[in-house]
Amino acid sequence: MNLNIVILAGGKGTRVKEVLKDTPKIMAPIEGKPFLEWLLAWIESWKLEIPKNIILSTCIGQEIIKKYCERNNLNVKCAPEQKPLGTLGALAYVASINDAKNYLVLNGDTIFKADFHKFHKRFSLEEDKPLIMLKKILKNDRYGGFEQIDNEWIFSKKRTEFISLGAFLISRDNLKKRWLRATQIPFEHDLINNSGKEILIDENLFAREPVSAEVLDINTPFIDIGIPKTLKEAQTFIPKIINLK
Repeated sequence: MNLNIVILAGGKGTRVKEVLKDTPKIMAPIEGKPFLEWLLAWIESWKLEIPKNIILSTCIGQEIIKKYCERNNLNVKCAPEQKPLGTLGALAYVASINDAKNYLVLNGDTIFKADFHKFHKRFSLEEDKPLIMLKKILKNDRYGGFEQIDNEWIFSKKRTEFISLGAFLISRDNLKKRWLRATQIPFEHDLINNSGKEILIDENLFAREPVSAEVLDINTPFIDIGIPKTLKEAQTFIPKIINLK
């Protein structure tokens, strides 16, 4: 069975636009190569012995991304939004046009070290709820966080010491149920893509009902390129943890 990987790459990149100008965030240059190529190399580095379907959810700058993928024969499929749908809207749209049992969802601006074999195996044993990757941090000055309730986790706008790394596994059935409960919008591609709303994952998928989590320790290497400071840091950080041939 194929592993369907959805990379959310449709955001506006507002906080880093002063540096990138009209370049989509996923195309941000990292040591002379677009972040997208490092992201694909990162996925390959997991060495999961499962055929992969990689889908890029695009919106802002989608033509730039599509042309680059075609010109370089990248083994990815682009799923363009007609208008910004928000992270959950984008995921629901992709799932509505790409029928699969499960989806691995990744942020299009984040890379970290983790055992994806272990992550995938755990999810295969408990597919009834999403399984997300969290990381413990000393000081949270940028992100909403997650709070533990018994053995489950729920998103909070409080800046807790546990943050999402933007990676999670979810079954299509569970995604559909949570989407409908949160939005009341039928799970049909044309209705989702024309909803006129930006619907977010944390607030609507993870804050309403608990999820399971794989919690990585405080020393786990992690970076996102969402602000100028971390984009600059990524120039040396990413090549240290990924071998881009």
